[in-house]
Amino acid sequence: MSTLTTSIAVGDRAVSDARRVSELGLALPEASLTGIAVAGLLAPRPTVGATRTGLQWNSQSAVTDDDVVRVESVVTRVEQSADGAVLDRHVRLVDDGGSVREQGIETWRLPDPAGVRFDPAVDFCTPAWGEVLRESLSADPAFASSLATWDGTVGLRCTDASGGAREVHLRIYRGRIIDVARRVPGGATFTLVIPAVTWVDLVVAEHNDFMRRAISGEFSSSGDGYEYLRLTKPLDIVIAHARTAAREWQSVSGHTLPLTCGREARS
Repeated sequence: MSTLTTSIAVGDRAVSDARRVSELGLALPEASLTGIAVAGLLAPRPTVGATRTGLQWNSQSAVTDDDVVRVESVVTRVEQSADGAVLDRHVRLVDDGGSVREQGIETWRLPDPAGVRFDPAVDFCTPAWGEVLRESLSADPAFASSLATWDGTVGLRCTDASGGAREVHLRIYRGRIIDVARRVPGGATFTLVIPAVTWVDLVVAEHNDFMRRAISGEFSSSGDGYEYLRLTKPLDIVIAHARTAAREWQSVSGHTLPLTCGREARS
């Protein structure tokens, strides 16, 4: 298994070969560690010198020696700093029947900040990402019309590894986003909460399936639930513009986001 680009970026996906667990030569003191060990073997470190600094793991149905599994992974967050870079990678163990057996979120530290490619267009739910949306939405009459009589604040939250979250508030008055901030006085009217891996799926899937996912209850929210349900159409427009921003970034030379890799893209 290897990354798909020379520099790692949000949305990079990889799929390993399918292997029978018993053939991997694992010798573990506890069966509960099998899934983590299998993922470590089939999804090696993102790049030379990377150090894993965190792991959240969940076993829906723990894999056993008789199972044939593959690993599907997607990078959900990258951050650059003067002394390196940090990335989150969502990892799934999928059996030969297509069921996700175990999954987790890894956090990796890379020694070279040049090893990742960062852009606000895929740094979900940050003020910089919000400003990208504000500029785009300001030219969309459908967005302005859908909120022509509304006065309030929409919160958008992206949950990351280790309980962390990125959140941005869009202050809206009569169809215009008049402020973008991490927080606004009085808080958001409601906040839409989506895991980072789902944000990636939303912006890179072949079709915009926000409405389908919302109707099926995949997302959560806090605050005024009635307003959240009432503003589903404007939220769908926001997601459409987030998808456009990601595609414009994707089209820049040197990086291509795969659009149909992973369980969600095939469903």
